Amino acid sequence: MAQVKQTRVLRNLIGLGLLCGGLVWLLGDRAWQTPDALAWGAALALPGTLLHWRYLARRITRRDRRYERNKIPVNYLSAFEALAATFIYSYYLAIPVALGIVVVVVTAGLSDHWWTVLGACCGLTWAVVLTARILVYEWRHGALYYQYDNSNWTGAEGMLYQCGTVVQPLTPAGKVNMPGGVLWNAVSQSGETIDNGEPVEVVGVQRLTLYVDRLPDTTAPGG
Repeated sequence: MAQVKQTRVLRNLIGLGLLCGGLVWLLGDRAWQTPDALAWGAALALPGTLLHWRYLARRITRRDRRYERNKIPVNYLSAFEALAATFIYSYYLAIPVALGIVVVVVTAGLSDHWWTVLGACCGLTWAVVLTARILVYEWRHGALYYQYDNSNWTGAEGMLYQCGTVVQPLTPAGKVNMPGGVLWNAVSQSGETIDNGEPVEVVGVQRLTLYVDRLPDTTAPGG
């Protein structure tokens, strides 16, 4: 059955936290000898982290579904993937990015580690605070994932998470009308009967058959 690649949001954050925490540990006493850098790093990261979570929370999709819940559609699953794509896509983009990395490294080396401590503390604070906020969310709503945005994809993966309307009752098999007026054979993923006119979402594709689930009733109280 078709599936769009995804990764846990916490996985990326734990990687960032380990990287920045390891850098602070390697600096050792030099980090603690610059308490102003530690303080500035934490102070700069905290409001940015809260704004970042607010941005992510608004992009969470399918949070009320029974299947494939709590996804954030993205073009790249990690910062490293985005960086690699930049280098592959265009030299004109890769050169300024590479120069920026060199400038950061050289500046850190010439500044007696003050900027290194600042950056490491900022990244560590960012990872810890955002991880805590996401853990609270996951405790209430379940695991949260980054997932490739497949809204413009073709083929079976492009059908996933599109919404359509039942035109032949799903008992559990029937037909649905998808965007563009195309009729598809469909099966109710839960096995429940879904009547004519009900909106459904595609949660799986196998050959020429869609596996769907009814959408939550957002007009009901608390919906």
